[in-house]
Amino acid sequence: MKTTVNINDRIDPLAAEWEQLAQHLKASPFLRPGWVDAWWHAFGVGRLQILAAYQNGRLAGVLPLRRYRGVLSSTTNYHFPLFGFLAANGTAVEALAHALFSQKPRRIDLSSLPSFDAGVALVHTAAEAAGYRVIANSMHRSPYVVVNETSWDAYQSGLSKNLRQDLRRRKRRLEQEGRLTLEVCDGTENLDKLLEEGFSIEGSGWKDAEGTSINAHPATRRFYTEVAHWAAEHGRLRLAFLRLDGQPLAFDFCLECHRIHYMLKTGYDPAYATFSPGKVLRHLMLARAFSDGLAIYDMGGAAEPYKQTYTDRIRELHSLRMFAPTPLGFLDRKAFEYGRPAYARVKGLASSILDERSFRLLKRGRRRFKA
Repeated sequence: MKTTVNINDRIDPLAAEWEQLAQHLKASPFLRPGWVDAWWHAFGVGRLQILAAYQNGRLAGVLPLRRYRGVLSSTTNYHFPLFGFLAANGTAVEALAHALFSQKPRRIDLSSLPSFDAGVALVHTAAEAAGYRVIANSMHRSPYVVVNETSWDAYQSGLSKNLRQDLRRRKRRLEQEGRLTLEVCDGTENLDKLLEEGFSIEGSGWKDAEGTSINAHPATRRFYTEVAHWAAEHGRLRLAFLRLDGQPLAFDFCLECHRIHYMLKTGYDPAYATFSPGKVLRHLMLARAFSDGLAIYDMGGAAEPYKQTYTDRIRELHSLRMFAPTPLGFLDRKAFEYGRPAYARVKGLASSILDERSFRLLKRGRRRFKA
């Protein structure tokens, strides 16, 4: 079966086929065109380059990338939980992996790759064939709860006694203050009003002060707003509110797709910190996952201590940095290994030894450089 790879600079012409492929493969929301489109509108710098693999005239694989200053990288940042190769089969993955090196960028960076992604090993092989040096790192460990292996009662009994007692106490204290309710919305009604309310809660307290909230940066707010509208249109949005007499105390921004619940953002009103409304919301949302028959409750992000009280299941996420066998690839690798000062020293030494024309030719990659 012949596999060809095209490079596209726009999402729209691919979107319908891309979404159809993702739906067929039951892919996560983060490998779908709507998510990547929202991310690019908010954070995209440089040129969008989407590798699209075709087999017998049909789309069989997609890998969205960006090119900026000679570096090819995944369309990822702090707000992109999971990246990877969307492919119908191993042949398509292999074709995409080799296509990464077809334009001979000086460096290739891929982040947020799960260890189970078939592309990780194939990229290593393709990099070796192209003469690139690979540095692989573990980024973080992301926790999740397997919901469909046990009952809610059995899961709760596996939590620590102190946690169960504390959850009951916090919930009881809140109920003494008024009517406590859990509200989970899919965004089909009053979406913008709900987002305004949720973003305000998510950013209250230390998040706004440290600049990590959704409201802290216009680009971040734009991203989550676009994601919300896209996800609501496809039935994947879940906005969760813990309310006391109608007043929101805690908020989750989540997606659900193919029976997997993804928690992306969460926050609570610091005025109620002594009641731990975030902890109460987490307990209620986990209970909902079991009652709704979900398969996995993905807690997202890094394995923070509070998350590990709910589960010992961890997903490893990796990054791959690949450096070309050229002078600029060598300089990039040294900068990564030893920091920017080393880069400046090596670049300065190269400039002093080489005449201007030779250094310019080397910079363009016309001479091979053995690292």
